[in-house]
Amino acid sequence: MAGKIKGRRTFLLYLLAGLFLLSLLFNFYQVSLQLERNRVVQIYDGDSFTLSDGRKVRLLSVDAPDIDRCMGLEAKMYLESLIFRKRVSLKDTVEDDYGRLLSNVYASGQFVNAELVRQGLVLYHAGKSRESERLKEAQNIAKSQKLGIYSTLCRKTTPVSVCVIKGNIRAGNKIYHLPGCINYAQVIVDESFGDRWFCTEEEAQASGYLKSGSCPD
Repeated sequence: MAGKIKGRRTFLLYLLAGLFLLSLLFNFYQVSLQLERNRVVQIYDGDSFTLSDGRKVRLLSVDAPDIDRCMGLEAKMYLESLIFRKRVSLKDTVEDDYGRLLSNVYASGQFVNAELVRQGLVLYHAGKSRESERLKEAQNIAKSQKLGIYSTLCRKTTPVSVCVIKGNIRAGNKIYHLPGCINYAQVIVDESFGDRWFCTEEEAQASGYLKSGSCPD
């Protein structure tokens, strides 16, 4: 009788141990699936990508130049070097009007958003965020060292050709400045985010630009 009881106890112990092991394996499997969902499978540009489960993600608080603009391709290539085919962690996530996830992104121990800002490859949009101080610090480094979008390659005050009319886009407004306009010399043409040079006023106006109010009639 005692032998049977002992046998049953041993069986129950083995059963419990087996169930515990299966539970551990199941939890490990679930964690692995969750991690795999966050693997980056496609990079679109310097601030957006797709995960293996189809979710589209955009870096929170930053804006990369379009691919065909100054530093646009460089931004995309740098983002690829940081996260392509890697598993990433998303934090402070919100959803935009297009169904994309806006997130602070981390990979291999790096804060990806800040890394791109620090290299001068994306523009930081100031706002309330738990990472705002890190992003500000990164932006100050890029500005002080005139990296990427802050370099003279992308930001110019002096024309490099006979086309001397400065076209600016600010807050959605398109304005052009002639050499005779007040503060013309200080106006920056930011080729990373849509500013451009025009050869004639007619060309600027045909592109939807209006003459600056600082220009004489």
